[in-house]
Amino acid sequence: MKKYVALSSLLAMTIFTTGFNWPFAGTDRCRDAKKLLLELPAQTTQVKRLEVEKKVTELCPTGAAGHFLKGLQLERGGSSDAAAVEYAETLAIDPEFYPAAGNLGLLHQKKGGGEEAAVELSAGLKSGDPRYNAGMARFLAERNLNRLAIYHFSEALAAFPEDAALHVEQAAAYVAVGQMQKAEDAYRKALRIQPGNGRARHGLGELLLARGETDKAMWELKQAALAEPGNKEIHRLLAEVYSRKGELQNAEYERVLAGIVVKPVEPPKINHLALGDGFRTRKEYDKAIGEYRLRLQEEPADAVALQRLGDCQLSDGREDEAIHSYREALRNKAENPQLHFNLATIYERKALLDEAVVEYRQVLSSTPENEEARQHLADIYTLRGSFAPALEQYRELIKRKPADPVVQLKLARAYANVKDFPAAAEAYASAIKLDNESLDAHRELANLQKKRNLMDEAAKEYQEVLRLKKDDAEARTALTAIYVKNKNYDALAALLKEGVELAPTDANAHYKLGLVYEFKKDYDEATAQYKEAVNLKPDHAKALNAMGRVQMKSGRIAEAKQSLEAAKKADPELEEATVLLSNIKDELTPEPRSYRKHKGKSLKKGKKGKGDKPAAGKKSKKKKKKAKKKADAE
Repeated sequence: MKKYVALSSLLAMTIFTTGFNWPFAGTDRCRDAKKLLLELPAQTTQVKRLEVEKKVTELCPTGAAGHFLKGLQLERGGSSDAAAVEYAETLAIDPEFYPAAGNLGLLHQKKGGGEEAAVELSAGLKSGDPRYNAGMARFLAERNLNRLAIYHFSEALAAFPEDAALHVEQAAAYVAVGQMQKAEDAYRKALRIQPGNGRARHGLGELLLARGETDKAMWELKQAALAEPGNKEIHRLLAEVYSRKGELQNAEYERVLAGIVVKPVEPPKINHLALGDGFRTRKEYDKAIGEYRLRLQEEPADAVALQRLGDCQLSDGREDEAIHSYREALRNKAENPQLHFNLATIYERKALLDEAVVEYRQVLSSTPENEEARQHLADIYTLRGSFAPALEQYRELIKRKPADPVVQLKLARAYANVKDFPAAAEAYASAIKLDNESLDAHRELANLQKKRNLMDEAAKEYQEVLRLKKDDAEARTALTAIYVKNKNYDALAALLKEGVELAPTDANAHYKLGLVYEFKKDYDEATAQYKEAVNLKPDHAKALNAMGRVQMKSGRIAEAKQSLEAAKKADPELEEATVLLSNIKDELTPEPRSYRKHKGKSLKKGKKGKGDKPAAGKKSKKKKKKAKKKADAE
C-alpha cells in the first residue's frame, strides 16, 4: 500500500464517482469546485493539476471542496493529522463528500483506529475508489471475517492487478478459509509481479510444506529468509523442513535463528505409512501423498507405499504422477490385480490402448472373474477393430451376466462385426427380450434383417423403432421402402399418413402420400395431398406433374393442362410433364384422317414413321409410369 499512500493526492482521487448530482450545502461555485476535483482525470499533468487546484481555491476556498483540497495537499506533504482535520471539516460541511470519508478512513487505519476507520471506509466505498476496498479488506481480515475480506481484496485487485502486496494479503485470507489452491495461485501472482516479495515466498513455502512437498517448500522458504532474514517464523518453518528431511544439524541451526531453544533429543520414529493411510481414508489426498513420500525417503523400495501413493495421485487427478508411482511399484515386485487395473484405466483414458490391453489382460490372468476389466478389454478390442478377440470377451461376459441387456447388445454387435449374422440376430433378440425399450437394439436388428433380405422381420423391428421414437426419419424411410417393395400399399398409406401428421409442413410427405392414394385409384385423396404439397411449395414440380396426371385420369383436362404447364415451368427437364402435355394437345387437336390413314399403312408395311422408336427392349408407357410412381414413393 506504500504506493497508494504516496499517491494519496488529487491524481489518485479523481478517478472515482463521476456523473452524480451531489446534494450538499454551499453555493453553485462550491458545487462547481467539487465537480472539478472529482472529474479531474487520474493520469493528468502536473500543470493541469495545479491549474485545477488554483481554480478550486478561487471558487470555494472555505467550502467543502476547499477543505478537501487542503487535506490532499497536507497529506501529500506528510502532515497526516492536519489532513485528517481538513477531511473531517469537509464532511461537516458536506456529509456526502465520500472521497473525504474514504481518505479519512485510510488515515485512521494507519494510526490503528479500527472501528473508526471502518465507519469512514464504509462511506468512502460509495465513491467507487478501490483503495477503500483495500482498506476495508484489511480491517475485515484483522477480525477473521475472511470471506468478506476476500471480496474486497478482489474489488481492489480489479483496479490494481499489479499490486503484489494485495495479492499476498488476499492469499492469506484464502488460507484462513481453507481455499489452498486459490491461495497458492495468489502467492504465485504476487511473485510474478515482485519475485523478491518475502511475504509471498513465506506464505507459498508454508503451503507447500503442509502439502508434503518438502523440497519445493525449502526452496521457497530459503528465498523468503533472504528477503526477510530476521523473520523468526520463516526460520521455524525451515527447521521443520530440515527435520522432515532428517538433516538434524541444519534443523537445530534454524531453531536457534527462530529463537527456539530445545534440548537435543532423539526424534521419535514416525509411521508415515500409517499416517498416509489415515489421510487417504479421510480423502485428504495432499496430506496422504506427503506422508507416503516421507515413507519413501526412508525406504525408496517400499512397494506398498508406492502403490498407495499412486492410488492417492490417481484420486487427486494427477494421472502422470500415478503412472510413475505404479511403474515403480511394479519394478519393486508389487503384483496385484488392483494395481494393474488402475494402471490400465489411466492408459485407456490417455488413449494408450496397447498398454491398457496388456494391463487388463494381467488383471484377468489372476482374477478372471473381474467383469469390469473384461468389459473394458472387449470395448478396446472393438474400438481397434479386433472383432474376433472382442467377440471372445463378450461371450465370456455373457456366460457370467446372461441377464444383462447391455452386454447382450454388445455381443450382438460383435457377431455382426465378424459377419455371423444369424448369431447376431439371436443376440439382438435376447437383448430386446431383456429390454424391449432399447431403441438401439430394435434399430440395429432391423438393419441387420434388412441386410439379410428378411423384410418382414425388418419391418417388424422398424415398427418398434417408430413406437419408441415416432419422428425417427431413418426408420420411417426404411419401412417405406419395404412396404413399396412388398406392395403393401395399405400399410404404406397408413405410414405415410402418420408421417404427414408428424410433419404437416413437409411438402414431400404430402406428395408421397398422394402417390399411394393415386396408385389405389383414390383420386380425390391423391389430388388433395398433391394440392397440399403445392400449397406448401408452389414450385414442387413432381407434385404439380402428379396432380396434372390425376386430373387427366379424372377427365379434368383444362385443370390438368394448367397443372402440367406449371410443372414444366418449375422443372423444364421433367419428361413426363412434356409427354402428358403432348397427349393433351393430341386430344384437343386430332390429326387429319388422311394422315392417320397413311401413317397406319406405313406402319403395317413395317416402315418406321418419323420419330418412331423400336419396340424391342423398351417398356410401354404404362409400365414406365408404374415404375416412376414406385421410385417416387421410395
